[in-house]
Amino acid sequence: MNSTAQIKSLYTLFSPCYLCPLNCGVSRLKGERGICNAGVKMKISSATLYFGEEPPLVGSYGSGAIFFSYCNLKCVYCQNYNFSQNGVGKYVSITKLAKIMLELQERGAANINLITATHFLPQAVSTIKIARKNGLNLPIVYNTSGYESVAVLKLLKGFIDIYLTDFRYGTNEWAVKYSSAPFYTEVVSAALKEMYLQVGNLKVNRSGIAKRGLIIRHLLFPNGLNELTNSLKLIKKAIGTDVYISLMSQYVPVFKAMNYKEIGRRISKNELLRASFILRKFGFKNGWIQYL
Repeated sequence: MNSTAQIKSLYTLFSPCYLCPLNCGVSRLKGERGICNAGVKMKISSATLYFGEEPPLVGSYGSGAIFFSYCNLKCVYCQNYNFSQNGVGKYVSITKLAKIMLELQERGAANINLITATHFLPQAVSTIKIARKNGLNLPIVYNTSGYESVAVLKLLKGFIDIYLTDFRYGTNEWAVKYSSAPFYTEVVSAALKEMYLQVGNLKVNRSGIAKRGLIIRHLLFPNGLNELTNSLKLIKKAIGTDVYISLMSQYVPVFKAMNYKEIGRRISKNELLRASFILRKFGFKNGWIQYL
């Protein structure tokens, strides 16, 4: 399938909307809004050189991060709730966003980092095509919660160079309770296989900057060692242990998290040490651990 056909196929999933596994089926072109609450026009919170990613994604000047407004998940602890849940941001056209991508490249960005773009994928992929025609030559990062449809991911092949994906929960119970994401482990495991099939393991250039591949993030929760253990089991079963894992300790009980006693605090040093041990026990040696 060529790029034009891929984009056309993505637009057929836009309205009625079947771009994510929630399969709302709403007619966005008629003004209906589904669970993510996104409309027809593409909306972003910001576009900036960002240093908050893993080392191979940052380079000297940062990742060219484009934060999309809205999200298909409803995480009760979301640090970006202002734009992910409340929809704060500005509308941008495809041509405008293409110019933004090229400006980020001119400023020295290591890549173009599409952050939570699932609900605007037809427009985002169209933007990539236009930007590439006008000189964009940076790797494209698809920065996702991991809660993705395999059928949609197949339509991204050739557009995405690096998948930066979460594998946040090891049980569907936690996924439903804290993110309203049914069948999470099955959905994310299948998505992970497709991502790995497309781009393989992480590859960097001589300067250590990522050019292609997969990185999996796991956000460590308070009382969440069982979630980590189950997540690693699923990752190992799906694609093995050579993949790069980023174990993140940055959890903060913001937004609605304080309504849930079990996740209403920061993680402890002991939990992080035990998590590091579990990671090594499963045989994962590539990646990063964010220490407190």
